[in-house]
Amino acid sequence: MIASQTHLWAAVLTVISFLAPQQAVAQTPINPALCHCYLTNGTAPRYFTNHKFFDFRNIANPRVPPPINNRDGSTNAPVTNAYFNSANFTNTWSIQSWVDSGAIYNTYSKNDVYIESNTDPNPASRTYLTLRTYRHPAGNFQSSAEIQSISPNYQFLSMRMYSRTRGASGAVSAMFTYRGGATEADVQEADMEILTSDPNNEIHYTNQPSMVSGESRPNATHEIAIPGTWTAWRTHRYDWTPGLSSWYVDGRLVNSNAFQAPVDPANILFNTWSDGGSWSGTMASGQSAQMQIQWIELIYNNTAEPSRFAHCANVCSLDRGTQPGVPSLVSSGP
Repeated sequence: MIASQTHLWAAVLTVISFLAPQQAVAQTPINPALCHCYLTNGTAPRYFTNHKFFDFRNIANPRVPPPINNRDGSTNAPVTNAYFNSANFTNTWSIQSWVDSGAIYNTYSKNDVYIESNTDPNPASRTYLTLRTYRHPAGNFQSSAEIQSISPNYQFLSMRMYSRTRGASGAVSAMFTYRGGATEADVQEADMEILTSDPNNEIHYTNQPSMVSGESRPNATHEIAIPGTWTAWRTHRYDWTPGLSSWYVDGRLVNSNAFQAPVDPANILFNTWSDGGSWSGTMASGQSAQMQIQWIELIYNNTAEPSRFAHCANVCSLDRGTQPGVPSLVSSGP
């Protein structure tokens, strides 16, 4: 590594150290470019070949955009921050803008995806990403927020976010994988869903479909009381390994489900929405709810042992250190 690259990596670690919540485990950081594969912890540790980290904790020009009280204007709104046009974002994500004709007209809008200043007392970040859903008094409609991976080729992963959900009853916030099918029975989807009408420690974890032809599949979904509340900052994690979905909160396993675990490559999505239906409920006019995210981390594809990898001399971990997004070296080969 040349001197300028060394100095740049040191500067990145300094910034991350300032911004990240501190944990108790020691870490020896390593430049991610030197990692050949990643080993996860948990009840079903696996090896993955790829890593991405999206840090929303220090984005320039944060602002909360006012709602656009016009259906077409909301659907066709531009992005709210230059960051969403940056290669760092667009190489992986697309902000969705489409209409859902539910019980209440609901449009997914780029105007409801924005970078917001963190006004918490003693904040652990300067900014965060917000996904908002809002019930518009004018025009009697809902606008919602969704980001989706541009690639549908994530097959097996460990997906994490540091987030909280707040706001009015009648909304759903979610982190999930999705692969469509010719029929509802063919859909492959694994959800972590928070309903703002629920108790603030209850989360729904589902391997979809939970219902086919009007008949429920009771093994598909579990309602779990998590430690703490989802209104506070938590690290939510979904591990998709062959034949199993596992969900964690702050490093603690809260649910595993082998029934209908996804099999084929899929997209990754995050959203906050409401459509007045029986699942989300109906939000009161002029009210809103938000999922606020400080960072998203993806460790994905391939779960073979490192001996089967052509180039896996350095095995790294993202679960043994103090800073999210910064790997530590587990073992190194020749």
